[in-house]
Amino acid sequence: MAEVRIPIGTKVPVVREVEPHVYKVAPAKTYTGKKYNKGTEDQVRLRISNGGAGQSGLIEALASAYIDWSREYGGVKEDYRIAWITGDTTESIKYLESGDADIAITYNAAAEKRTIALKIAASPSVYGFRDHFYLVGPLNNPAKLTDNDSVHDMLNKIVTTGDAANTDPPTRFLSRFDKSATNIKESLLFAEIGQTPWSYAYSKWYHQYPQYPVPSLKAASLLKEYTLTDRGTYLTVQAEDKSITDNVKVYKRGGDTDPNDPLLNPATVLLGTKVDSKNQELAQGFMTWIADKGPNGGQEVIKGFKKPGTTEYLYTAAP
Repeated sequence: MAEVRIPIGTKVPVVREVEPHVYKVAPAKTYTGKKYNKGTEDQVRLRISNGGAGQSGLIEALASAYIDWSREYGGVKEDYRIAWITGDTTESIKYLESGDADIAITYNAAAEKRTIALKIAASPSVYGFRDHFYLVGPLNNPAKLTDNDSVHDMLNKIVTTGDAANTDPPTRFLSRFDKSATNIKESLLFAEIGQTPWSYAYSKWYHQYPQYPVPSLKAASLLKEYTLTDRGTYLTVQAEDKSITDNVKVYKRGGDTDPNDPLLNPATVLLGTKVDSKNQELAQGFMTWIADKGPNGGQEVIKGFKKPGTTEYLYTAAP
């Protein structure tokens, strides 16, 4: 799905006026600005739904920076808060549809195109940032993955040794199995090698574990299983408990050089069409701000985001 650049100052259209919404989904957290930090819990004006970037802290960094920017430069007269609603790509789109989220940050182009076509989200969307998938697994590498293998070669080896059941420890793959963007990506990769392990009532090597990114990576590490995770999650867990990431090896990682890299994980920002009328201008402003590559824009926040105690940046800016 082609992304559309939004010049600074351009208003993103909202499909229709809506009345104030009664929210049914409680936020995981709410954030104030760093400077303009007097907003109270009943002054939430934007609700952003996402999974991994919320767990990593990027949503908090973006929310705080945007609140400060909107107070300094955006004409907003009072302090307020922004809420993070926990949701994978499928859940986040559902929350846009119900009005429980104003903005969703998602990772699946086909789902995003459908969401705009159904007028659940406004057009255009914004290319927010780039995350990157990691294929990780146990240090003793029972599937014998090598540096020269493609990601498809690696999955073929996991399937073959998993079916053979003759390794110690056994070759197993932990699947998020939750309709998240990561689950959709792993399913596409398996389908591309002619395998659909989820079709069987029971698979001795395909471990269905429907959890969010951080607990899934922790489980794969402890159980000595291969899994597909993302860079943001990996570095977040590494910063919080290095023993978890010390127990796995990254066998393949996505990069920025090739836009068709199967492990590149672009994040798209969608503006819902059910934003309360009083908050529509603020929501439109966020869409413009997050695309801004200037020193006070959202792209600068993304480029500079890393976890305390780590030297690596979690994400890369939009191209």
